[in-house]
Amino acid sequence: MAVHFKYSQDFIIGGPAKAQLTPSFQLREYARPDGTVNVHRELVGSVQVLRDAVGMPLKIVSMTPADGLGAGLDGRFVWLTAAKPAEVLKSAGRLAQEGHFLRVEARDERIYLEMPDPAALPAVRPELAIANALRVTAAFETSGDPFQQVTGNFDGAGLSFGPLQVNLKTGTLQELFTRFAARNGPALQACFGGLWPEWQAMLRLPSRARQIAWADALSRGGRKTDFEPAWKAALQAVGRTQDFNAETLRYAYDTYGRKLIAALSWLHGLKPIRIDNLRCLASLYDLCVQQGSLDKARDAIRSRVGRENPTDQFQLTRIAVEERGKTALPQWRADCVSRRLCILEREPVVVSLNGKSAERENPQLYLLRNAPVSRIEQYLL
Repeated sequence: MAVHFKYSQDFIIGGPAKAQLTPSFQLREYARPDGTVNVHRELVGSVQVLRDAVGMPLKIVSMTPADGLGAGLDGRFVWLTAAKPAEVLKSAGRLAQEGHFLRVEARDERIYLEMPDPAALPAVRPELAIANALRVTAAFETSGDPFQQVTGNFDGAGLSFGPLQVNLKTGTLQELFTRFAARNGPALQACFGGLWPEWQAMLRLPSRARQIAWADALSRGGRKTDFEPAWKAALQAVGRTQDFNAETLRYAYDTYGRKLIAALSWLHGLKPIRIDNLRCLASLYDLCVQQGSLDKARDAIRSRVGRENPTDQFQLTRIAVEERGKTALPQWRADCVSRRLCILEREPVVVSLNGKSAERENPQLYLLRNAPVSRIEQYLL
């Protein structure tokens, strides 16, 4: 069963003390000396982003004002310590430039972090927005580092790879690796080492059916979800290469970002409401990855917008993702809608459709800031 926390205007005020608030922190770590909790969810998310960036444990030592810092900002600051405070300060400074922190200071062995005004969070760069949306979508299907996901032929797709789970069946894996080779061929070959000639031979096979058969023979596990270790290691080396991660993000934009733009344009034509919040855009991005477009639900969306007359972007986005989700195969409708609403609301949402219920969770929700995405205007014209 999904864990639910208690909120008051985006301040987390309660929930199971030992529950994971974010992947690296439990709710109790944000408790005040009297055991109560009052911390803004945006600060919680930014601290986890910092933890991801530094790759080392961070210890929250106080939520109490000290040294003239934090007074009058209950729930909007935190004091922490780390084994390498200089590295943490450097990373926190970079994140401050991204709008995560308004103030970063060191006092003795402690580091003070203060978030911006939650009513006016700085805009998120489009490149970062799509990278975060990609990670959230990937987390519904995979765990761990999404760029190192390697999945065998459990679903007939042959071999699936990375945060987008590009695969041999659709030809998307072949397409992405062609782009990798064009970007940095020597680095790609180095990742495969002695397996490179066979990888090249597989890509030259005359049909996708034969490529899938090749991958099937290398799939491992009772359900064929895993892959032969040497090949898995080679592919994970690709996933650790910065050039190829950057190309994956570019491919995600070219493939699904353009579909998102098309959806935004159609919705804006239907109802001229500006959709620029990262939560809304990430929910629609997830729809585009899983269902392609709004096309099959346009009549239903148009009719419901006419009846309900939404007045903000969250209402309009909710209508769009709910109605498109209802056009999926009956057994997947509740699941489709639940994962979109999980993104939109940033917490699990129970959905019941066609006699089936779903409540999807996602450990990457902390990446979804309640902030606008910059330069979105050009897509709303």
